[in-house]
Amino acid sequence: MRDFLIKLFRETEVVLEIKLFSIWHFMYIFLIVGLTIGLAFLLKNKSENAKDFTLKLLAYLIPAIYIADFFIMPLSRESGEIDLDKLPFHICTLMGCFVPFAQFNKKFKPIKHVIVVLSLVASLMYITYPGSALGGISTFSYKVVQTFVFHGMLFSWGFLNLAWGRVKLTWKNIWMELVALCIIALWATFGNATFSSEQHSFDWFFITGSTFPFVPTPLMPFTVIAAIFGMCAIIYGIYFGTIKVMEKIALKRGVVVATEVEKSEQNTTTEEK
Repeated sequence: MRDFLIKLFRETEVVLEIKLFSIWHFMYIFLIVGLTIGLAFLLKNKSENAKDFTLKLLAYLIPAIYIADFFIMPLSRESGEIDLDKLPFHICTLMGCFVPFAQFNKKFKPIKHVIVVLSLVASLMYITYPGSALGGISTFSYKVVQTFVFHGMLFSWGFLNLAWGRVKLTWKNIWMELVALCIIALWATFGNATFSSEQHSFDWFFITGSTFPFVPTPLMPFTVIAAIFGMCAIIYGIYFGTIKVMEKIALKRGVVVATEVEKSEQNTTTEEK
């Protein structure tokens, strides 16, 4: 059994290496975004039960894929070790842990929109720059597929919650995302301080400055929080912009329908005369 699983998950040679903004990178982006938008439209006019089932299924699969990775990693890596960088101190892995609580626990309803927005931002950050999936790794290796599937489902869950109106955003509550980012920064600081050693240092949430050395280390936490909060604001802007466009389209269609009805009535009147 062990030999079979190692053969299944371990990469023996690099085939079709994935590089930043290569055709394979764009393939994953288009698959994730395209399938999510397609699913949103496919179930748009379906029953609410069908939509809830989809969201619940994603809320089960996201933590399941995350937890399963800790059992598969030792089989997929030659060292046989677990990658501690996968611990939930990054924003994406942390949001993945919070998804089932936001989906199933009513006590999380007041902050569900925070988890939805941060899930969208975190997944989009990774999909755009998949750092752990670059550098001498095959496009269809376990490491690449697993991480894109995880972030893709995280993106889908957040997107569909907004698209189907399960979560509604308001500008007056955007401060909650900022507070959440500050808490995540403190949590990541704890992780970096606890697990970093002379042999290996961690940079969860990118706040130590080692990932982006061109930014002064003392400013890194503030830079990260400001940048991600800015992306949250962009999500808000896209959300409200989309609503306005849809309202205009609906209004225009209403006018067109009204005009057709008026024409029909006029024709009927003419015929009667």
